[in-house]
Amino acid sequence: KPKNLESFLFPGLYHIAALQREGLKIWDAAEERLFTSFPIIIFATADSPAMAYLNGLVGHHGAQGCRLYC
Repeated sequence: KPKNLESFLFPGLYHIAALQREGLKIWDAAEERLFTSFPIIIFATADSPAMAYLNGLVGHHGAQGCRLYC
């Protein structure tokens, strides 16, 4: 588990943002042409303890054991 979550996640999200702006050049060998893809993050998921850590919430060890700022 990283000590500073933002410094761990920022480089990856920075690269995704750059790909969304500039596009990712991909060679299609079947059609022998180059095309540009613009990847997006549709959703992100994790198990319950990891989601609580990412959100900064209590998680399953809290008094209520929920994600509603308990």
